[in-house]
Amino acid sequence: MASSAAALSESMQRITTSKLTVLNKQHEAYESKKKVTLDTLHAEADLSAQIRILLEALVLHQIPTAVTNLVPGNIHRFLNQRRNDPSVSVEMLEGWKADLERCLDIKSHKYEHASLFGQLVTEWLEQPGNAPALPSRSSDASADDASQDSFQPVGRKEMYDQRRQWESLVFDDNQKSDPDAIKAYLSALFGSTTKSEKLTSTPLETLRATMSQFDLGKFDTKSIKWSIKALLKVDILSPSKRAALSDIKDNKLVIEEMVDVLNSYLDDFDTWSWGEEPITVELRRQVNGKYRVYMDEELLQALLLQFIGLKWAVHLKEAFLEFFHAGSWIQSPQRSLDRKARARREGFLGKGSTTLLNIRNERRNDYEAEYFLTQLPSTIREGMRDYGDVGGDGADDDNDDDNDDALDDKKTPMEIKQSLLHLITTESLINTSIYGSFTILQSDFEWFGPSLPHSTIFTVLEFFGVKDRWLKFFHTFLEVPLKFAQDGVDAPTLTRRCGIPIEHALSDAFGEAVLFVLDFAVNQATRANLYRFHDDLWFWGQEDVCVKAWDTILEFANTMGLKMKKEKTGAVQVTAGRGTPNLSKSLPKGTVHWGLLTLDPVSGQWVINDEEVDQHIEELRRQLVACKSVFAIVQAWNVYVSRFLANNFGRPQICLGQRHIDMIIDTFDKFQKRLFSESFGSSGIIEYLKRIIEERFNVKDLPDGFFYFPSELGGLDLRNPLIPLLVIREVEGTAAEKEKQVTEQRKPKTPKEHIEKTFEMEEKEYQNCKKHYEEGNVVGVSDKAYRPKDDEPFMSLEEFMGYPEETSSALLRAYRRLREDPDSTNIELTTEVLAALKEVPGYRETGSGPHAGYDRWVLQLYAGGVMKKFGGLSMGEKKLLPIGLVTMLKSEKVRWQG
Repeated sequence: MASSAAALSESMQRITTSKLTVLNKQHEAYESKKKVTLDTLHAEADLSAQIRILLEALVLHQIPTAVTNLVPGNIHRFLNQRRNDPSVSVEMLEGWKADLERCLDIKSHKYEHASLFGQLVTEWLEQPGNAPALPSRSSDASADDASQDSFQPVGRKEMYDQRRQWESLVFDDNQKSDPDAIKAYLSALFGSTTKSEKLTSTPLETLRATMSQFDLGKFDTKSIKWSIKALLKVDILSPSKRAALSDIKDNKLVIEEMVDVLNSYLDDFDTWSWGEEPITVELRRQVNGKYRVYMDEELLQALLLQFIGLKWAVHLKEAFLEFFHAGSWIQSPQRSLDRKARARREGFLGKGSTTLLNIRNERRNDYEAEYFLTQLPSTIREGMRDYGDVGGDGADDDNDDDNDDALDDKKTPMEIKQSLLHLITTESLINTSIYGSFTILQSDFEWFGPSLPHSTIFTVLEFFGVKDRWLKFFHTFLEVPLKFAQDGVDAPTLTRRCGIPIEHALSDAFGEAVLFVLDFAVNQATRANLYRFHDDLWFWGQEDVCVKAWDTILEFANTMGLKMKKEKTGAVQVTAGRGTPNLSKSLPKGTVHWGLLTLDPVSGQWVINDEEVDQHIEELRRQLVACKSVFAIVQAWNVYVSRFLANNFGRPQICLGQRHIDMIIDTFDKFQKRLFSESFGSSGIIEYLKRIIEERFNVKDLPDGFFYFPSELGGLDLRNPLIPLLVIREVEGTAAEKEKQVTEQRKPKTPKEHIEKTFEMEEKEYQNCKKHYEEGNVVGVSDKAYRPKDDEPFMSLEEFMGYPEETSSALLRAYRRLREDPDSTNIELTTEVLAALKEVPGYRETGSGPHAGYDRWVLQLYAGGVMKKFGGLSMGEKKLLPIGLVTMLKSEKVRWQG
């Protein structure tokens, strides 16, 4: 299969070479004929005759004149008029001649551009990735130890440090936990759950019964295609194996053969093993600077394990979700309606005194839909989430067309991470408004994947009712013989004794099963939810419940044989200007971070960590230097800046306010200036690329649109990180718009104003309810309601507004509104640009879709320079551009040097 992938790559290269050969021949032929035309033109003294020569040349070479607004038939008639009418002036004729000569040049420019584009793609093929860099200054090796010619690339010091740490955990027989202590802990936690009146079994009994009913089933063509898709979505496979799998996924004959082979593996399930040879592993650097250890499995073996892992992941999700709904999972706000308070509200307000449309129910629904066991899929077709891409460290997949319609409503890991930021910010606004403060706790397990004891996994699964047959298989799966590819063929073979392999469906299933215990333990201790993204932990509310949550987390970690990561653990109390934060000593010290943001406890706002940004400036400089092709530079920039950094600054939403948008814009501005002016002597990425192209290909005067336009138009598809922010940034409107705003009801301008406006509405509602009560219009009171005395005054405003998280629909609307995207600016395309866009064959419209605002902005901003040089928006003949090869190369995962 690897040879099939190689053949595909070679075929694409041959097609590209053929296109370039045809292009060069056509270009030479055209320039030769163009020279003849110009020589004839210069030999002719009569201006009208010169224009006729140009018109004949344009017809001969099928060159359109639309860009000049000239119609050849009209020009011929005007020239005839010129013979007898001096009103057709010489100036007019000279203008026509200049425009027609420009048409000839446009054809040349398109050939030249297609040639440059082809050379850039060829350069990318010859230098597809980032070349190894010299050791960093902190490396154990010195650049002076060897000459440049004899240099052998070595990894950075941090790579060796992280490998040593990984090996000390994974191959250590002492990395164990106490099964008896875990059983006692689980029995105390789950044994206290009682069944509801409608159920015949306790939640734990139901969970165990469901777990024991697992059915693996068999492979068929559908399940193997889903397994292939799931395997391609994660980053397990080497590039050659990914290419091979992509090549065969739609080959019906090969799929049917694979079904037979894989089912034969399942028939011998009880004797399955990794085989006689050890599995090679390799270190890969991620864009965030961390190194991960990936196993390089045989392709069929990887598919088998992916299928089994998916089936178990789906089964665990179903079983745990059933437990979630069994009645033991409790959630209530800090200040919750008790029976007495509920009765008083009904007595004073009558029917409808409470509502299901409240924040309390919204929180539970959101938690179940987006955060409860989010790593596990609900169906095999859905596949596992690529947690590794949460930082934007992957292929250019913004336009992934291979997406099932049934899965369109599923959020990606990055979308979930962004939602978490927006939820925390909104909850902070709500809590500080209601209670005067907001406490948030953040933590993470230290080396969770490599350090998770196998004894912990087996004890938890056994407690939940997993059968011995499967426990035996899991034991074989986890204790895999490994050797490092970087150590060569003579590398020693070591058996894994601890931890779970990265990016495997079974690994995610094991990790989520263990952490489900923590989720439930925190819920039972606090009557609130632990928000968890894999092993990143978040809990918030008032200080007393945060202390309970932290104590529960520490007890869990100690019992399960895990440790907390100190540098990612911290807690803050947000007062938002309502006093000095006074955090309990029972909570961990440390700041609270999200991505590259730090939460300021005084203001309650997120601020960008400038020190970390400085580190990324240096890192991107290193990566750009390592790039050996222009396309590689563009790819590195797009992934690192427009995805990784943009994602980790946080996607703007209303809860974050205008200040957040301005802060990111300022940071990107400083980032680009420092990176290019200090390291490369350029003003920015465009000047840097222009200089490289001029040095390597002797091409100058490229319009800026060439860099930002998509490859379908002959551009490099460089992404500008500022434009998505400018699309939603508020700007001063026209005088008419300002006057309209004055006459309209004032809309909230800041996140805080949304909450304040809500409480103003609640006060008005209080006055209405009070009036109804005093007029005797309270209706629908049940027997359980409080009976006010005849002369008893209406409840106080404080009591009426005392439980807004359970009683206020208006607060729910604000809660939802704060987590919406800001309104975007609709860039108007000029008549000229719209007309040019219609001339592009098959090019998509830019009026809708997730990137519509960005596309329209880029198109209108840079269209002028492109249209002036190329006569339209398309910079080259699409049939001569190697678009297919560019698409294939962009689909590969980015491999970072180091």
